[in-house]
Amino acid sequence: MARPSAVAERRREILEATCAVVSERGFRDLRIVDVARKAGYSTGTVHYYFDSKEELLREAFRFEYEESRLRRERVVTPGLDPVARLRALADAYLPSSPQSVRSWRVWMELWISALRDPSMGQVNDVYYGEWRQAVLDAIVEGQEQGLLDVGDPALVANMYVSMMDGLAIQVLAGAQAISIEDMQATCRAFVDSVAVPTATTA
Repeated sequence: MARPSAVAERRREILEATCAVVSERGFRDLRIVDVARKAGYSTGTVHYYFDSKEELLREAFRFEYEESRLRRERVVTPGLDPVARLRALADAYLPSSPQSVRSWRVWMELWISALRDPSMGQVNDVYYGEWRQAVLDAIVEGQEQGLLDVGDPALVANMYVSMMDGLAIQVLAGAQAISIEDMQATCRAFVDSVAVPTATTA
């Protein structure tokens, strides 16, 4: 029987491979044989750790969310005031590295699959809800500290999250009018528009 550490490592390698295949081929075209080949294992090994393709995909989305959360924590360092944190949250999600581009592609595939599969919509509700909450928490703290001039924090959080999503999709689609620099500048301008004047220089 494999050691717990070996089991965890194999699962991670399979999930890494799944995310890579989803990013390259899309959700609907994913095949277990492609995941196995990418991970360097047999299809039997993949099925040993994941009972079905659906379970594998759900776990892959969870895995990708955790990877995104870790990248966010590296950017959003302790001690940042809420205004600076909102800027950093957007910076953490710029599709500017191979890892972040993969993450965005995987999430876009999740959204597409959720249009047809309610269970994938539930996966989105859980993990995307946690991301939205991180933005909302920063906005509420900023409002409480007098650093942000907003009415309904939930409304502003939804505006900010939706803006980041839309801009990132345009960047990934290769839109000529929206570059990564444009995305970053737009996000920062939005934060500045709701920050009180003394907070815009943070």
